Amino acid sequence: MVVPVTNGGNFARAAGFTVSLDGAGTKTTGVIRCDQPRTLDMEARNGKYLERIPEVIVNEVVARLEAILS
Repeated sequence: MVVPVTNGGNFARAAGFTVSLDGAGTKTTGVIRCDQPRTLDMEARNGKYLERIPEVIVNEVVARLEAILS
């Protein structure tokens, strides 16, 4: 499962559906949209690994996904 990262998403920010990457020590910037989970076939899309986010961010995203999907 993947979730998109955006620099927009004002509604999602206001509704509490995002997790910020600010200060996470990543090259990627913006917010993670927890309200738009997706699945994708990395091989079919010629996807590539870019970077790993800190575990604390992963845990926050998972907690928000659980709250949204419950």
